Amino acid sequence: MWKLNFSEITAKLNPMAQKYKYVLLIFLVGIIMLCLGSPRDAPNKNNNQSNNENTTTTFDLSAFEEALEKQLSSINGAGQVNLLLSIEGTEETVYASNIRESTSGESNNIYEKDLSVLSDSSYGEEPVKVKSISPTFRGAVVLCEGAADISVKYSITEAVSAACGLSMDKISVLQMDTTQEDK
Repeated sequence: MWKLNFSEITAKLNPMAQKYKYVLLIFLVGIIMLCLGSPRDAPNKNNNQSNNENTTTTFDLSAFEEALEKQLSSINGAGQVNLLLSIEGTEETVYASNIRESTSGESNNIYEKDLSVLSDSSYGEEPVKVKSISPTFRGAVVLCEGAADISVKYSITEAVSAACGLSMDKISVLQMDTTQEDK
């Protein structure tokens, strides 16, 4: 009584399947789409972490000086190197904005400026960052043990000029006083 033959079931369902085949097809496609989901439903956590890392990078003058000191001390004959860099201004961040201009009459112009913001799924808002402008270098003072040699002095001046974008007249390379270290 409860047991039906497979051929009997298919024989009973076949006319109904033929009648509603498009409805069943759409239903099956919908079920498959629900099961698979879409990429925007589940954001990639690695992507979010890399975006946060990119937005938090700032210019660190002391770290830059230390790295450049290490490179300069590896120049043949330079010896120990101390570096002092002078910068102009601070780091500046440029944000996207919407500017609207309206004119009323011949000489009256009205400008409206709104900051563009980005909203995430957790209802937080942050401004849209276009770029960060690092501070520019004004000059450099380099103290090194081997500055008495003119070729070492030139090599250090050339290296600091290339690394900092300074002209050579803004870089002073001086002989380090080693007598004070002995005391």
